Amino acid sequence: MRLLRNRRGQGMSEYLIILALVAIATIGAVIFFADNVKNQIANVTTEIAGTDATPAVTGDETNARQSRGMADYTDAANPTGSP
Repeated sequence: MRLLRNRRGQGMSEYLIILALVAIATIGAVIFFADNVKNQIANVTTEIAGTDATPAVTGDETNARQSRGMADYTDAANPTGSP
Protein backbone atom coordinates (compact mmCIF):
# COMPACT_ATOMS: atom_id res chain seq x y z
CA MET A 1 0.00 0.00 0.00
CA ARG A 2 2.81 2.35 0.86
CA LEU A 3 4.42 1.80 -2.56
CA LEU A 4 1.22 2.80 -4.35
CA ARG A 5 1.21 6.18 -2.58
CA ASN A 6 4.87 6.94 -3.32
CA ARG A 7 4.88 9.15 -6.43
CA ARG A 8 8.35 10.65 -6.26
CA GLY A 9 9.62 8.42 -9.07
CA GLN A 10 6.70 9.22 -11.36
CA GLY A 11 8.06 12.64 -12.39
CA MET A 12 11.47 11.20 -13.18
CA SER A 13 9.89 8.47 -15.30
CA GLU A 14 7.92 11.05 -17.28
CA TYR A 15 11.07 13.08 -17.93
CA LEU A 16 12.89 9.96 -19.10
CA ILE A 17 10.07 9.11 -21.52
CA ILE A 18 10.13 12.65 -22.94
CA LEU A 19 13.92 12.54 -23.22
CA ALA A 20 13.72 9.22 -25.09
CA LEU A 21 11.13 10.62 -27.53
CA VAL A 22 13.26 13.71 -28.19
CA ALA A 23 16.32 11.53 -28.75
CA ILE A 24 14.45 9.31 -31.22
CA ALA A 25 13.13 12.37 -33.10
CA THR A 26 16.63 13.87 -33.24
CA ILE A 27 18.16 10.66 -34.56
CA GLY A 28 15.42 10.44 -37.18
CA ALA A 29 16.01 14.04 -38.29
CA VAL A 30 19.77 13.51 -38.54
CA ILE A 31 19.27 10.38 -40.64
CA PHE A 32 16.69 12.11 -42.84
CA PHE A 33 18.80 15.23 -43.54
CA ALA A 34 22.28 13.61 -43.52
CA ASP A 35 22.69 13.35 -47.30
CA ASN A 36 21.43 16.88 -47.90
CA VAL A 37 23.74 18.38 -45.29
CA LYS A 38 26.69 16.35 -46.59
CA ASN A 39 26.06 17.59 -50.15
CA GLN A 40 25.72 21.20 -49.03
CA ILE A 41 28.98 21.07 -47.07
CA ALA A 42 30.73 19.45 -50.05
CA ASN A 43 29.44 22.22 -52.34
CA VAL A 44 30.62 24.92 -49.96
CA THR A 45 34.09 23.43 -49.64
CA THR A 46 34.52 23.08 -53.40
CA GLU A 47 33.36 26.66 -53.95
CA ILE A 48 35.76 27.93 -51.30
CA ALA A 49 38.54 25.93 -52.96
CA GLY A 50 37.80 27.77 -56.20
CA THR A 51 36.45 24.87 -58.21
CA ASP A 52 33.03 24.67 -59.76
CA ALA A 53 30.60 22.58 -57.71
CA THR A 54 27.83 22.67 -60.33
CA PRO A 55 27.38 19.92 -62.88
CA ALA A 56 28.44 20.46 -66.48
CA VAL A 57 25.98 22.54 -68.50
CA THR A 58 25.55 23.31 -72.16
CA GLY A 59 24.05 26.17 -74.13
CA ASP A 60 23.07 29.54 -72.68
CA GLU A 61 23.65 28.45 -69.08
CA THR A 62 27.42 28.24 -69.67
CA ASN A 63 27.90 32.02 -69.51
CA ALA A 64 25.89 32.28 -66.29
CA ARG A 65 28.11 29.73 -64.54
CA GLN A 66 31.53 31.03 -65.50
CA SER A 67 34.11 31.05 -62.77
CA ARG A 68 34.80 34.51 -61.47
CA GLY A 69 37.68 36.04 -59.60
CA MET A 70 37.99 38.98 -57.22
CA ALA A 71 38.73 41.31 -60.15
CA ASP A 72 35.26 40.64 -61.54
CA TYR A 73 33.65 41.87 -58.35
CA THR A 74 35.80 44.97 -57.96
CA ASP A 75 35.22 45.92 -61.62
CA ALA A 76 31.46 45.51 -61.20
CA ALA A 77 31.44 47.64 -58.06
CA ASN A 78 33.46 50.35 -59.75
CA PRO A 79 32.35 50.46 -63.43
CA THR A 80 33.96 53.82 -64.29
CA GLY A 81 37.39 52.67 -63.21
CA SER A 82 37.82 55.50 -60.71
CA PRO A 83 39.07 54.62 -57.21
